[in-house]
Amino acid sequence: MRKLKSILFALISWFGFSSFEPNWQLLFRIEAEAKIIETDRMGNIYLVSKTNQLYKYNAKGELLSTLNYAYLGNITHLDAGNPLEIYLFYKELNALVFLDNNLAFRGKMSLSDAEVIQASAAARSYENGIWVFDQGDLQLKKLQKDGNISQRSGNALQFTVNKNLHPTQIIDTGTKIYLNDSSEGVMVFDIFANYIKTIPIKGKTEIRVLDEQIFYLDQAKLISYQTKLFKRDTISLPEPNVLQFGLEKEKLFLLNKGNLAVYSYSGR
Repeated sequence: MRKLKSILFALISWFGFSSFEPNWQLLFRIEAEAKIIETDRMGNIYLVSKTNQLYKYNAKGELLSTLNYAYLGNITHLDAGNPLEIYLFYKELNALVFLDNNLAFRGKMSLSDAEVIQASAAARSYENGIWVFDQGDLQLKKLQKDGNISQRSGNALQFTVNKNLHPTQIIDTGTKIYLNDSSEGVMVFDIFANYIKTIPIKGKTEIRVLDEQIFYLDQAKLISYQTKLFKRDTISLPEPNVLQFGLEKEKLFLLNKGNLAVYSYSGR
C-alpha cells in the first residue's frame, strides 16, 4: 500500500472524528513565488513559479533540479504520482509534456492528435496512462500513450445537475477516479470510467484524496470529508491565507504568498 498514512489520518483517528487544534512543528520554508505545488511519495517537492520555472526539492527542502519550461507555454497542472515520470499539462496547448526524475524533457503528446477536442483537466492514470476530461464532448477519457482511447464515460451531463460542467482536476487512486468541478462537486467514477456518485463538495478548485477521505481548504481550516461515513471533520492550520496545500509522508505543505511552509505534527 502506498505510504499515505499521513499525520492527518492519525490525528482524525486519535481525536475521534472531531474538530480540534493540533500543534504543528515547522520544519522549514522555501522562499518562492509559486502557483503550483505537488509532492511525491518519496517526499520530494515540486514548485511551478508564476513564470513557469519548474523546481524540484528533496524532503529536506534542498534544491535538486530546476528547468525553465516557459518556452512551451503556461503550465496548468503538474502530476508527480510517479516520481520517475512527471506529467505537465498545458491546457491552452491541449498538450502534455513528460519529464524524467531530473525534470529533463522526455516527450510531448498533443491531445488533439488523440481525438481530445479540448481537455479542461488531465492527470496520470494509476498504471501510467492518462486521464483527461474532454470539454469538447464532455467525456472523461482514459488514453494510452500511443493516443488510443481505452475508456470513455459518455456525456457527463447525464450525471449532473449543473449544465455548465468544467472540471479542473482529476485524481486516480487506483480504485476510483475523482473528477473535481467547483460548481457540480466531486464526481466519482470507477477505473472503467463508469459513473458512481457525486460528492457535494463545491466551490473548490483543489482537493486531495487519501484512501476514502477527501481533504480541502476552507479559509484557515483543513476539512476532511469521509466518503463512507458522509462526515466532515475540521483541522486547524498553523498559518492563515494559505493558497494551496499538500499531504505526503506525514507532512503538511502550505503554499503562501512568497513561500512554501512544511510542517509535521509535534503532539498536543
